Amino acid sequence: MIHTKKYSLTKKDYTKIILLKRLKKSWWLYLFMFVLGILYLPKFGEDSFSTFFTIFSFSYPFVMFTYLYFWANSKDHQPIFSETHLSFDNENIYLKRNGNESKITSNSIQKVISNTKYWMLYISKGQFIYIPKNIFYSNEDYNKFSALIN
Repeated sequence: MIHTKKYSLTKKDYTKIILLKRLKKSWWLYLFMFVLGILYLPKFGEDSFSTFFTIFSFSYPFVMFTYLYFWANSKDHQPIFSETHLSFDNENIYLKRNGNESKITSNSIQKVISNTKYWMLYISKGQFIYIPKNIFYSNEDYNKFSALIN
């Protein structure tokens, strides 16, 4: 069994992950709304529909990002930010958080997203586990974990 350093996900990192994920998924929608806002801008003030649509088109991205910011920092997500201890062997990953231990088999990982600073292991479509890459005591432990999740 290989143990790692304790880590925790900060609210800033979680918010950044959520906002970037939404931007990558829906960038075309924000671009479309911005273009429509520019097209309706010359008609701004002429009728109520053009005025509403222009304001809505330009404010929609800001409203969505503000909503996601407050959603990511809500009290419902407090367990995500608690200190976590990770350990693993050749087949399983063990996460210990708030006195509870979870066992995840390597087969249950559906998708792995690798970043320069962290991995996101998707257990289901909307549930991921954040694992920073700097929590390992040695390069050998890092390489073993990398092989396990891939």
